[in-house]
Amino acid sequence: MTNELKRYYSDLRDKNKRLHDQRVEECERKNPRFAALADERNQVLLQLASGKMTPAAVKSRIGMIGAERANLLIRMNLPGDYLDPIYSCPHCEDTGEVTEKSGKTTLCSCARKKQQERMIAGSRINKEETFDRFSEAIYPTEEQKKQGLGMKRFCERYAASLPRPEKPNLLIVGQSGLGKSFFGNAIAFAAIEKNIPTLKVTAYQCIQSILDGIDAREDAITPYLSTQLLVLDDLGTEPMVPNVTIETVFRILNERGASRFPTVLITNLDREGLFERYGERVASRMIDGSLTSIVVLRGDNLRTRTR
Repeated sequence: MTNELKRYYSDLRDKNKRLHDQRVEECERKNPRFAALADERNQVLLQLASGKMTPAAVKSRIGMIGAERANLLIRMNLPGDYLDPIYSCPHCEDTGEVTEKSGKTTLCSCARKKQQERMIAGSRINKEETFDRFSEAIYPTEEQKKQGLGMKRFCERYAASLPRPEKPNLLIVGQSGLGKSFFGNAIAFAAIEKNIPTLKVTAYQCIQSILDGIDAREDAITPYLSTQLLVLDDLGTEPMVPNVTIETVFRILNERGASRFPTVLITNLDREGLFERYGERVASRMIDGSLTSIVVLRGDNLRTRTR
């Protein structure tokens, strides 16, 4: 569990304890019998610890104390469990972790969900562009619809194979408005659902962050090298800054390729355009058949078609 998640659950437990303490104080103020029952329960547990009461006797007495407390609460028009410990997640009791029958400790489903939410928030992923939201109705022709459905199946297989697809890289090529960014986003969202650390940015945002890092004398490239999945959209629209752009793209491709970290590249440029813009050293890595699957989309611009 990350330190950020640990802090979240620590704060959550503190918040729920404060709420529980307020409820206890409220009930004891209205009826002193609640305090007497709490004291009696503590005494029973002490007698169990000292061996003065048997476990069976303790269980029986604790049950009677609980029943009386529940009856008092009901008479006050409150739920019978109003004074029970408060947990936002009853499965892990706000620890973020559960212990399986085997004794292994794993993240609770609530922690996985929280982790996914935070990854989505920090990765520029659009929660509306997912495989589940794919619609074949957007395609103007049967040929383009067939292509779109085939692309969806291909990208779903790639996403299912994460974090270690046979070929780590996916290059999606095509003119504007063919759904390239949608499929890249859908892959990223599917990865997040598998708790795979994912970063989705445009090439422009990437280079701008590198420039900002240079101005601040900070190393801004590390997230692009270390994230498990990188989706780099709009490749070819970033500013060509001497000694920055080409070197940054090369380092990302080279180091991620060496680690076989999956990378999705999305561009409007064809093969010739990639070589012309980035040169042999970089473009050859983009289309390296041993590392990269290449998909080319063709057809009408889906953004400008008449509805």
